[in-house]
Amino acid sequence: MSVGIDFGTTNSVVARWTGTDIEVIPVDSPPGNWAGLGYDRVLPTVFGAGSANEPIFGWAAKQRPGSLAAVKRLLRAEEKAEVDGMEFSVEEIATMIFGHLRRAAPQAGAPDFQHAVVTIPANSRGLARYRTKVCAGMAGIQVQALMNEPTAAAMAYSMRSPHDGTIMVVDWGGGTLDVTVLRNVDGVFMEEASKGIQQLGGLDLDAALQQSIVETIPDANQWDSTRRNQFRLDVERAKILLSTQESVELLLPDGTSRTVTRGMFEKVVRAQLERVREPIERCLSDTRMSGGDINALVLVGGTCNIPLARQIVSDTVGRTPAVGVNPMTAIAEGAAIASAILAGQIDDKDFFVSTEHALGTEVFDPTTNTSHFDVLIPRNHKLPARVTKTYFPVGDFQESLSVSVLEGDPELPLGHVDNATLKEWSVPILQPGPSSETAIDITFAYDVDGILNVTAVGPKEQVLLNADVSFGATADKSNLVRIARAANEALSQGRLGEESTVARTAASAANNADVTNARTRIMPFVDDAEAKRIDDVCERVVAGDSSAASELASIIATYSYLL
Repeated sequence: MSVGIDFGTTNSVVARWTGTDIEVIPVDSPPGNWAGLGYDRVLPTVFGAGSANEPIFGWAAKQRPGSLAAVKRLLRAEEKAEVDGMEFSVEEIATMIFGHLRRAAPQAGAPDFQHAVVTIPANSRGLARYRTKVCAGMAGIQVQALMNEPTAAAMAYSMRSPHDGTIMVVDWGGGTLDVTVLRNVDGVFMEEASKGIQQLGGLDLDAALQQSIVETIPDANQWDSTRRNQFRLDVERAKILLSTQESVELLLPDGTSRTVTRGMFEKVVRAQLERVREPIERCLSDTRMSGGDINALVLVGGTCNIPLARQIVSDTVGRTPAVGVNPMTAIAEGAAIASAILAGQIDDKDFFVSTEHALGTEVFDPTTNTSHFDVLIPRNHKLPARVTKTYFPVGDFQESLSVSVLEGDPELPLGHVDNATLKEWSVPILQPGPSSETAIDITFAYDVDGILNVTAVGPKEQVLLNADVSFGATADKSNLVRIARAANEALSQGRLGEESTVARTAASAANNADVTNARTRIMPFVDDAEAKRIDDVCERVVAGDSSAASELASIIATYSYLL
């Protein structure tokens, strides 16, 4: 079965290709007062603990205080999260959500599936891409590809309006805003430009509306967690209703009600909605297009249901939005089409993806005494990509070289919030010499999933560095195995462990980091006998040998100059 999964910030959707059409699988059902609002086939991306300490998901979790929403946002940088007083690793939670989606499909009458195309925001950083793929894999889902959400939306649109041309997709859901320009030529979708804002979506609009109301209620700080949670849900529902109604009565926790009008809501959120103009204008500038060059304007994501949002987008582009697209399910539908393409079930379509951010390294210029963002793979470059550049140490007889991976916009200062350092290493120069004779070749290899491998090769083909840009404790395979086991046990047994993965592994976190450092940053640079000795110690540490942990700490101290 060819399956697409839209793992969304606020809602997740599963769709499949039936051989002739796309079917959205109903993986959850909303409560009665949410019926008819477009949520009948989506799962709120919320995780919680039930009354019997069982893992709960979707609407069951969303209506319960203490649950965790917006898990997808946490995949950017967070390591841990608290749910109903228990601490979990973010990967454990995401793995359980993917596992629940996989189990929910057969319960809804669809066939079981083991592989899928999973979508991610076009502006998603390398960290979130890596962790998304890992978590889906730990849940037993083989990820055929990580696909940019706007490309998936364009494919879903073109299945019903199969015309060549240039498509602009504004993907504005609960957590992120992405604008992408694509060309559709004979069923082949090629990304031309993409720009977005990472934290701007329905969740932020909800928070703004909620705050504007709370400020007028003197005793709001006395509400308990149940009342606060219900109020938050009621505010979200009111926002949705205001897309089709001029006003709505909002029930307050004290039993009174408040009339909220569309005009009031628009006044509160207008400044946030106006920000959509920035990525639209950047994409048009990057492609040297005007709004008149856009053949179809496709709007997806729940925020695009807001009339003012649609108006601002339409005014900026100068085109009326396309019809026939379900903003809530289009991304999963497009991912299912991509899955069918990769499985050979659809042979008259294809897709290509490109980078939304530039990738490069930090380079120091001794003549100006300043550092700058040196680009290896530019924005809007087609993937996969492989680029090599040659660098030299700043001074003669340097014994090491700092190699960093930057992701962002080289036109902005290094310290700007849009420029992120994904990873950095201190690479030893094995045969120091004059700077001009110590060339270091650095290669960035970026695959179609947006996951990066970095190599550094010194004189005489000496491999100084060869590493995937993976992040945090999750990079350690033994920790991933523990996370997968804990998540799958919780799902199969219907009970969360007395201690979460984080609690169970807190004492060994430092050991895991030492194992990772020893294997990736020490063993490649010592002789074979010493590498074997270190590896044997690492194996004993992974097996839980406390004496080996002390031995490994001593090894780390001895070779600290390589770290």
